[in-house]
Amino acid sequence: MNRRWIVALLAVALVAAGLWYLLPHPGGDPAVAAPTVAPWPDPALGASQPTGSGYPSVAQKPTGTSTSAAPRPSTSAAPTKPATPPAQASSCRVGEPQRLRIPALGVDAAFERIGLDRSGHRDANGQAPLGTPVDRTKAGWYAAGPRPGSGTGTVLIDGHTYRNGSAIFKEDFARRIATGQLIQLRQDNGSVCSYRVTKAWREISSANAYPRLIASQHLYDFAGPERLLLATCGGTWDPAIGNYDDINVVLAVPVTRR
Repeated sequence: MNRRWIVALLAVALVAAGLWYLLPHPGGDPAVAAPTVAPWPDPALGASQPTGSGYPSVAQKPTGTSTSAAPRPSTSAAPTKPATPPAQASSCRVGEPQRLRIPALGVDAAFERIGLDRSGHRDANGQAPLGTPVDRTKAGWYAAGPRPGSGTGTVLIDGHTYRNGSAIFKEDFARRIATGQLIQLRQDNGSVCSYRVTKAWREISSANAYPRLIASQHLYDFAGPERLLLATCGGTWDPAIGNYDDINVVLAVPVTRR
């Protein structure tokens, strides 16, 4: 009889221990936070300007993409920002970008000059897509296009995403990028040019939708107000071609300068 009681008590103790282990406990290990970096100082940001580090409310591949119309940008935004004072004069002066920083994504990398990919899928106007950096840890800047700080045209930059995490951008780019986030370029003259993300097209077909988007949105225009285009691969990894099927495209505008 005593042996039965002992066995029963041991069984109850084991079950209780298992339940205790499975239940959450205050003070346990916190979730691993996504990496971020501090923004470079820029008077245009103001003393309390946020960097837009929040996640977008929607970050998914668009469905039912038409073959005749360009994809629509996501309008998802970072969490509501508190009221801020008017922006002051920016430090940005026209020059060649030397480093890229995206605080919310933890990106801080050097630039490499790039050209066009003459073998890529051309848009309706016959324009070839951007080339990519030789060094996957660097950002690419199209040196034949507008220079940051000039006030005119689209500054074209891009960078690699790679499945083992060795590139400048990671596979969670589409999930983490959001309107309102900050993109900064440090120039060769020491100044900082700051931009805010206004549109994001997530994981669109690089073979079909991307060329249509470039043509319909005039993203390679060298005229008009200054803006910044950033592109990187995304979607599903295709081992047959050793690349991703889709591309992420981000459009940003200069932080207000007076």
